[in-house]
Amino acid sequence: MDVIGENLKNLRLSLNLTRKEFVKDIIDSSYLAHIENNKNEVRAITLVKLLDQNNVSVLEFLKSYGNTEKKNEMYEEQASRAFFNKNVNALEELLENSSYSNLIIRQVVCLMRDKLVHQEKNFSKQKKKMIKRFLLAVDHWNDDCLWIIANALEIFEADEVCGVISLISSTYTNFNKYSDRRIKLLAQIILNFLDLCLKNKTPLWKVDKVFSYMNKLPNRSIIFYEKAQVAEIQIKELCK
Repeated sequence: MDVIGENLKNLRLSLNLTRKEFVKDIIDSSYLAHIENNKNEVRAITLVKLLDQNNVSVLEFLKSYGNTEKKNEMYEEQASRAFFNKNVNALEELLENSSYSNLIIRQVVCLMRDKLVHQEKNFSKQKKKMIKRFLLAVDHWNDDCLWIIANALEIFEADEVCGVISLISSTYTNFNKYSDRRIKLLAQIILNFLDLCLKNKTPLWKVDKVFSYMNKLPNRSIIFYEKAQVAEIQIKELCK
């Protein structure tokens, strides 16, 4: 049984807060009521915001929650937010959390931290090989795998990364059935791939199919940023 809503309710009551005080402007208090009664699910990004706003450690909250899939999603969401905000200390805190046991995802967070301090070249070959072997051993890439790929494209050689992108763009096409999170991950993979191409001075005409794939992704608000960034890259390329 999914008890995350029950845990959230117990947390709110322990803080002596009304639903309105607890959510502020993040979500509607009536929606929180449905979450607390386990009638509605809560997205990881929303949960992280609620906990941060109320000065509650996400890592401490995770200890009381046994669902591995949800733990991974929340840990990944925290890492993504820290990386986007260039918060090295937050990534260090995640790495120091010994209660989170997924070794592969922790290695990716290591790489994210190294990228922020411009030390990604020091990311060991052994760690790269570990992540690659994990991805190759999986029959079907779930959201955790897609998150790993989105944040660790640097571990692949040029021909390997093009193969990964080609596989994703030909396999993940049933957009209407995908959650917002999966759509977000696919968009992040494309944007990060293009950023990597620009960094390595790879001619974008060689990878122009990714623009078509990005255009096919549904126009959901959750990927507005990625769509805008890719469109800007494409316009600059056309103006050359």
